[in-house]
Amino acid sequence: MGKGKYKGRRAAAFVFDLDGTLVDSGEDIARSANFVRGHFDLPPLPLPTVIGYVGDGVEMLLRRALAHGKDPDDPLPAGQLDEGLAVFRQHYGRHLLDTTKLYPGVLDVLMRYRAFPLLLATNKPREFTDAILSGLGIRDAFANIIAGDETPARKPDPEHLRRVTAGLDIPASDIVVVGDSPNDILAAKALGAVSVGCTYGLVYKGRVLAAEPDLVIDAIGELAGLFPSR
Repeated sequence: MGKGKYKGRRAAAFVFDLDGTLVDSGEDIARSANFVRGHFDLPPLPLPTVIGYVGDGVEMLLRRALAHGKDPDDPLPAGQLDEGLAVFRQHYGRHLLDTTKLYPGVLDVLMRYRAFPLLLATNKPREFTDAILSGLGIRDAFANIIAGDETPARKPDPEHLRRVTAGLDIPASDIVVVGDSPNDILAAKALGAVSVGCTYGLVYKGRVLAAEPDLVIDAIGELAGLFPSR
C-alpha cells in the first residue's frame, strides 16, 4: 500500500463507488434512517453513528440502525425491517438531495478521465442512484452503472465489478476501482484490479486502511497524480 506504488501507470478504465466516493450523502441517509427509528418510537441516533452504518446497502443500514443498543444477535421484531424499508424509501426519495453534494474535485476528475470508460458500481438502489446522479449533473459521465438492486452479488463480491465492466476488452489488472469502503477494496482485489481507498468518505479511515488498498487518497483530486490522462 502506498501513494506512489502505481504512480505514472496507465489505467484503462475506472470504476467508482458513489456514496462516500463521489458524493457526500451521509447526512441525508442518516436523517432518513433516524426517521425510520422515529416511526417505531425509537430516539434518534447521532448522525455520525448512523453514517458509520452506511456502506452495505439499505437493508443492512436499517438492521444496524434499528438494532442499535440491543444484542446484535437478537432478531428484529417480525415485519419491522420490511416496514422500515418502505418508510425509508419514501422519506429518502423525497430528501436525497437536501444536503448531498459532490466532493470537491469530482467534476475535475470526471473531466480529466473522460476519454476512459468511466463506470459506477454502487450498493445503492437504482432509483436513488439515478436521482442523485441526475440531480448533481453527472449521470452522463458514466458508460455503465450497476446499482445494488441490479446484481445478485453486490460488493464485496467481484461479480458486481464483472457486471459493470462487461463488454470491455480490458485486463482486470488495468482497471482502477475507487471507493471509500472495504467492500470496494475487497471486490477490486478479488477481481485482480487496482484498488484505491478513499479516506475522505463515509467509512472511518481505519477501516479503509485495514482493508489494505493498493493506493490511498485523501482527496479524489489526488488520482491525477497517480494515473495519467490520455
